[in-house]
Amino acid sequence: MSSPSSTVNNSSQEPGSQTGSVLSNSDEPRLPTQRAPEGIATPKRFHIPEIEGLRGIAIVLIVIFHVWFNRVSGGVDVFFLLSGFLITLSLIRAAERPGGTDIGRYLSRLVRRITPPALIVLAGVVVMAIIWLPKSRWGDTFGDVLSSAFFIANWRLAENSVDYLASQNSASMVQHYWSLGVQAQFYLLWPLVISAAILAVKLLGDRVPGLTLRRAAAVTIGLVFVASFAWSLHQTATDQTYAYFDTRARLWEFALGGLLFLALPYLRCGRRWAAILAWLGIAALVSCGIVFTGAEFPGFAALVPTLGGAAIIAAAVAQPHTTAGSLLRSAPLQRLGQLSFSLYLWHWPVLVTYLVMTGEERPGLLSGLGIVAVSILLAQGTHLLLEVRLPATGIGQKTVRGGFALGATCLVVVMLAVTAWFSIIEGERKRIEALSADAANYPGAQQLANTAQTTSNAPLIPSFLDAHLDDELELRDECSQNIVGKAVKFCELGSEDPEYTIAIIGASKTWQWVPAFLQFHEEHNWRIIPMTKNACHFSAYEQIYRGEVYEDCNEWNDRVMDELAQLRPDAVFATANRVDEHGEYTDEGYIARWEQLDDMGIDVFAIRDTPRPGFDVPECVEANGITSLECARDRDDIYPLQEPEVATEFDVPDNVRFIDLIDYVCGDQVCPPVVGNILVYQDTTHITATYMRTLAPYLEAELVATIDGQTG
Repeated sequence: MSSPSSTVNNSSQEPGSQTGSVLSNSDEPRLPTQRAPEGIATPKRFHIPEIEGLRGIAIVLIVIFHVWFNRVSGGVDVFFLLSGFLITLSLIRAAERPGGTDIGRYLSRLVRRITPPALIVLAGVVVMAIIWLPKSRWGDTFGDVLSSAFFIANWRLAENSVDYLASQNSASMVQHYWSLGVQAQFYLLWPLVISAAILAVKLLGDRVPGLTLRRAAAVTIGLVFVASFAWSLHQTATDQTYAYFDTRARLWEFALGGLLFLALPYLRCGRRWAAILAWLGIAALVSCGIVFTGAEFPGFAALVPTLGGAAIIAAAVAQPHTTAGSLLRSAPLQRLGQLSFSLYLWHWPVLVTYLVMTGEERPGLLSGLGIVAVSILLAQGTHLLLEVRLPATGIGQKTVRGGFALGATCLVVVMLAVTAWFSIIEGERKRIEALSADAANYPGAQQLANTAQTTSNAPLIPSFLDAHLDDELELRDECSQNIVGKAVKFCELGSEDPEYTIAIIGASKTWQWVPAFLQFHEEHNWRIIPMTKNACHFSAYEQIYRGEVYEDCNEWNDRVMDELAQLRPDAVFATANRVDEHGEYTDEGYIARWEQLDDMGIDVFAIRDTPRPGFDVPECVEANGITSLECARDRDDIYPLQEPEVATEFDVPDNVRFIDLIDYVCGDQVCPPVVGNILVYQDTTHITATYMRTLAPYLEAELVATIDGQTG
């Protein structure tokens, strides 16, 4: 992880730099000057070697828990703390000198320190993705690389965390760049926080006795800490996955580092207590990955690694000569600390590449050691070339414009790699479009109905490049609610004077039938009303999502009933039961909803749920081939009964009509991943829109037979 140097020279050091004066004749905006407060020491050189050792411990924990345990270690939280500590130190000391801080130079030095390794490694990841990553993951990774290049990956991941369909996809090769995004956004914000403190001194200094820059900064930083920590607690409790990547929920960790710096002159303790404090801090940090799963962050749980890191720094400043200090100053930890940024950048794409190549869910001891060794070698080379030798050449180091030019050059390298990749993607799409132009080669469900044959050498549709996106995406965004949100979103599609109206209600596995409805609803002068919410079933009972009560879903269900009372559709289309990786089962909350609809005079079309393979099907097919049984599920494992239990064993109201189209999704023995040259699944569970359109005639026949019987 990147952070400013742990050595800060009072006469020449700037945040993010190794050398260079803060005095400049440029016209760049500056932070105004404030004198250092009386009675507080301001040594010409402020060096804390334990910080490098703390970085070393943090990166070791990150790598260990990522590679072998797939857990959060707390190491990233320590990096946030250190960045807050060192940037606050640099900005405050610069503001206390004549001339103040040159904001342009501050940003330029951060750019030339961070962008060469971050962006050149990103370009390397593009090459790795082209060579080793399955094409089914190219589209998602392409977007991830772009957001990472502009240091906004955390917001893309935050949005994907509440996008249920996106969350079905495999981990990105650059998922770890989220923390660089948070850090970059902090770097842009923090001069404003310090400027607010300086402005407060200018406006109130004469009226508030004893008001100094550092005291004012303690107030402004303290306000950031309180506001961000409160937001973090709220978001972690209500939407943890979004909060994890939310800069607003992370700022308090940087603020804690800033407050720690401001508190250093007042920290006093003997060697024994300093040693105890340091060892407690190390123990807290090491225990994070063992005690926490990651689902608790960034709320109260993030206090453990950040306070642990703060304790280590405080002890090192108060009493540097302790046993813990000796460990942190040891050569191995110092070296790992120097490599920490480059090692952080490389370890994750190397790990993901290994897992893709081997098909393993997690590496073993020896293979994990190999991943670590390769990551360290790449980190050594990156550190030597881009963090040591490049600055030594003077390229982009001497002027503000030079620093920005260096960053822009690195960005161009990434954009060239991305452009080349985009050309490959578009070329592959055009090739498949040309080869798949003959619709007769793509019967889909007709093959299971024994009414069509396929040409075996026709390319699959949707292509592996587009499988994850094979849905009515624009319509879904408009007509379906995401995981977070209680409002009922719906669309009314079809005739304004319909002969029959059907509301399509439920979770994403109900939404998946919308492409089929779109094939025939206008022909019959029907109106369809998609009204769905991701991961939220149409049930009268309390629902659980990821181990917690799904409050948004429960309230959404109640609001749906209110909407139905106003809309008065002729019927509701919903899933009849549920299927998970273990098979199908009955949700009695569905039946309770059907009874309520019966009281309202609304009929129900209850369709048997489709299989849930539980693994990324397009990726599996790409790796193993369309005929491999690795990517199929035994039909009897999912559907042991000829008819769903809900249709035979439960007392359901008279308004329910069951529909079973599983014979057009599964064969007699297996539920295959490909039928009639069409990929059946877009991810781990959802049917592709392309395949759904081939199911349309069979769904239409079932609906028409029932509706004509009612209205005939």
